[in-house]
Amino acid sequence: MRTLIQDARYAVRTLVKNPAFGAVAILALALGIGATTAIFSVVNAALLRPLPYPSPERLTVLHKIYPNGAGNAVTAFMFSYWRDHNHSFEHVAACTSLGAGFTLTGTTMPERVPGIAVTGDFFRVLGVSPEPGRGFLTEEERVGAKVAILSDSLWRRRFGADPGVLGRAIGLGG
Repeated sequence: MRTLIQDARYAVRTLVKNPAFGAVAILALALGIGATTAIFSVVNAALLRPLPYPSPERLTVLHKIYPNGAGNAVTAFMFSYWRDHNHSFEHVAACTSLGAGFTLTGTTMPERVPGIAVTGDFFRVLGVSPEPGRGFLTEEERVGAKVAILSDSLWRRRFGADPGVLGRAIGLGG
C-alpha cells in the first residue's frame, strides 16, 4: 500500500509540474474510455442482448450457400421443398426485403414505407401475434395475395391507432 501511495504522489507532482502532459494524459484516457463504452454499447445491443421474442435461442436462419462461398436467394420452390421435407424444426418461415418498399396511398399524403414479404408462418415462428388483428391465413400465402399487416408505428402515425382500419382496403404500391 505504501508503494501505491508513493506512486500516486509522484503522479500528482509530475502532472502539476507539466500541465500540458497532464491534459494530454487525461484526454487520452477520456477518448479511450469513451470509445470502449461506445463499442460495448453496440456489441451489447447487437450480440449480447437476447432477441425480443419468446425462446430466442430456438430461432435459426437458413441460407443457401454454394461450396465456393457465394450465396444466392432461396427461391419460393426451394422454400416450399424445405418446408414440406422439414423434420428438424417446429415451424419454417421465409421473409425477403422488398427493396424500396411501398408507396402508401389512400390516406393523406402518399408516403414511402418499408416492407418485407413473409410466408404465413412468419409470426408463429417468432412466437408473436399482431395486436390488434391477426396473422396470415394459409389461403393468403399465395403469389398475388392482397394482404398486409401494418407495423404498430405506422398504424399509430398514419391511421391514429384506429381499430377500424382492420379489414379495410389501403393502397400499397398500386
